[in-house]
Parts: sequence; structure tokens; C-alpha cells
Amino acid sequence: MPATPNQLAALKWLRNRSADGVFDRTQVLLACGERAPVMRATWNKLSELGLVEFYADRRRIRVTAAGLATDVAHVAEAS
Repeated sequence: MPATPNQLAALKWLRNRSADGVFDRTQVLLACGERAPVMRATWNKLSELGLVEFYADRRRIRVTAAGLATDVAHVAEAS
């Protein structure tokens, strides 16, 4: 199953902020000092698709090689 437009928008948001982030106490992703405008469930789906991966006891997330290879040039960043 391919990623949805909203999932691609979330992927682009993270890629534009160092491709790595940490979840705060309320499960909102923080990357480069910004809070992601995306729900945790979206990151879970992107992980299932192999575009991002969790690490550090599922408290951190980073874009995988497959996520970096995904074309998001014509996708608007999540806002």
C-alpha cells in the first residue's frame, strides 16, 4: 500500500527538519525545536511502510533510506 498524501506531507515535514525527532510527554514529535502538526498514528503508519523507524525505546524517530528516496517534491509540507 502506498503512502497517502497526508503521510507524505508528514514525511516531508520531518525530512525538512533534520530527518530525526523525539516524542514529548504528550506524544507530539519535536524536530529542530518545532512541534509536528501530525498525530502519532501517522508516524506509526509511516513506520509500517518502512519510511521512518523508531529507536531509543520508541521515543525517537528518524527517516529511513527508503523515506529519503521517496519523491516528495510535489507534496506540500504538513502544516
